[in-house]
Amino acid sequence: MLSVNFRSVRGMLGFFSVLLAAAMVLFPILIGILNFRESWLNTARDMEQALGMQADFIRKWFVFHKNAVRSISRLSSVSARDLPGMHSDFSSFARSNANFTSLVYVNTAGYPLVHSDREVPGNTGISVADRPYFIAAKEGREHITGIITSRSSGRSVVVISVPLTGDDGFQGLVFGSISLDTLLSALITTPFRSTGSFMLFDPSGDDSLLENYGISREEASRLKVPKGKLALYRGSDGKRWLAKSAGLPEYGLTLAVRMEFREFLAPYLAGLAYFGGTSLLLLAASLLISGTLYRKVNSSLTLLLDAVERTGDGKYAPLDPQALEKAPLEMNKLGRAYNLMANSLKNKTEELEFRSFHDELTGLYNRSYFEDTLARLGTGRFDPVTVVMCDVNGLKLVNDTLGHKAGDGLLRAAAEVLRKSARKSDIVARIGGDEFAALLPEDENGEAGRRFPEKLASNIREYRANDEALPLNIAWGIASGTRDESSVETLVQEADKRMYVFKQTHRSSSRKDVLDYLSERIALVRKDSRDRHMAACAALMEIFAASRSEFSPEKREYLVKLARNHDLGFTEIPREIFDKPGPLTEEEYEVVKRHPERGAYLVSLFPDIADLREDILLHHRWWNGSGYPEGEGGDALPEGARIMAVVDAYEAMTGDKAYRDPRSPAAAAAELRRCGGIQFDPYWAEEFARFILDFHEGEKIIS
Repeated sequence: MLSVNFRSVRGMLGFFSVLLAAAMVLFPILIGILNFRESWLNTARDMEQALGMQADFIRKWFVFHKNAVRSISRLSSVSARDLPGMHSDFSSFARSNANFTSLVYVNTAGYPLVHSDREVPGNTGISVADRPYFIAAKEGREHITGIITSRSSGRSVVVISVPLTGDDGFQGLVFGSISLDTLLSALITTPFRSTGSFMLFDPSGDDSLLENYGISREEASRLKVPKGKLALYRGSDGKRWLAKSAGLPEYGLTLAVRMEFREFLAPYLAGLAYFGGTSLLLLAASLLISGTLYRKVNSSLTLLLDAVERTGDGKYAPLDPQALEKAPLEMNKLGRAYNLMANSLKNKTEELEFRSFHDELTGLYNRSYFEDTLARLGTGRFDPVTVVMCDVNGLKLVNDTLGHKAGDGLLRAAAEVLRKSARKSDIVARIGGDEFAALLPEDENGEAGRRFPEKLASNIREYRANDEALPLNIAWGIASGTRDESSVETLVQEADKRMYVFKQTHRSSSRKDVLDYLSERIALVRKDSRDRHMAACAALMEIFAASRSEFSPEKREYLVKLARNHDLGFTEIPREIFDKPGPLTEEEYEVVKRHPERGAYLVSLFPDIADLREDILLHHRWWNGSGYPEGEGGDALPEGARIMAVVDAYEAMTGDKAYRDPRSPAAAAAELRRCGGIQFDPYWAEEFARFILDFHEGEKIIS
């Protein structure tokens, strides 16, 4: 037995030396055990919090897609059982929503009649009457299947079905096949600490999800532990893991999170090595440092736990970087990992919310949000309410003449002028292809409703003052009222009627704007020596027609109009072909030869010049039937086209060209006579040649 003499300085030093030595060994071990236990509990709590946060995200993901299927089931085409309309709506929705692999309508007999991934609607002859979702639909219940593997794409999907009901009871169902790719990608890319990750799998059915994580069903079964506990196991990869799981019974899924055990042990092994290497003289400093470290770790964990709890409540606020800089390295990494996870969840949530309520092309609110807002305004809390219904005039003409890219630009321009015309509190939405609407709540005395069209007209003028502006025209209708006076739906109908009247009244002017725009494009494209061709042809035609006593005033006016528009189809000819300083290649000439057909199509869109169509189409066909487009010549050609061919050719020979000098009037007249009976009507070639020579001779005499 050790004898200690407390009277002896040496004895006391020896005793305390033994105590200090024991403390140097036991104290780190004791601290390590205590910290190990606390960290174990904290890790279990962190995993529980993280699982809860991710489970909430998954539930929102399922609710979002279930609401999407509900919205689809309420489409007008579905209500009317319009199969072609449903097929168009389903296909359009599936193309714009990558998560939906297919949308299907099933009739009351259990036969699918519309598939978004088929080219046309029709009965495939395959009955789904025995499927769980069909049975649930007949009972009036929505249904979400477990995870299944899509036969067509091989991806993991779930099927969400919504019954269709009416006065006669069960009317069929609509179901969507929804890919889990984006959900799984979000989970896989969301880290937990440094080595941790999340996993989602079907505990009793499809094994395809397990392949994403490289684990077997046996290994997955080890993840199940009671609440508050952790599972410690060795995986098939040879690593030891800490894991926790939570069930999602409403979807038949299990969510798990795991991290490598070595990451958990790392701070404790480092601490033991540190304390084991310290000397007796550094004991006090070691104790002080360990205490400081403990306080920092505890403070960091508290900070992280508070942040996780806020995130669980839907407040995705990252940790203060300055606070993280003061934390130990491991806690700093964990805090940064949490910030990445919080920012990722925030961005994905905001993106889902934005896509749920906004139109992708214009950035305005979509029809779904508009209808939700109508319901809120219908309570009367925001009376009086003004409704503005708008329609973009001439969109089809712009699409047909300038292409869909220009049509999209026109819609974006319309959205911008509408946004600028509204107050910050107003709701502006795109509710259809070329249809827009604005809701102006709390419009006292209808002041906002009266000012809106003024602002809109001003903003349209401001937009169109830009040299690159498209021919923007918007028809609108406005209605105001309160709940006591009429419902919001009635205001929408009234505004829509007034918009329709406005549209019909201004239809011709909108068509004229598009034509003027096309004419301006011709002027821009046909620069330098070519910008004067149609104007010169019109001038020649005017003096020639005036010289013909047999022509009626109407015919003279028609021929001048023909000359002024005969090359309208040149809007589609590339600029480099016009500016080429020499003869065209065969390929370039083929492009030019298309301009009569294009010009004939363009004028057919406008009633005031549609009568020019045939003469524009045939003014380059020769008297002998060749030229372009080829066909029957001679007297089968309309007279306007024959006269236009002569005038057009004369101006082309005498006008300025980039690749040759112009001919004299005499030389051009001789060429017309030489080609009479071949390229030109011999009568009109001779008549115009005689007229033009007499005209120039008269000019010489006068001068």
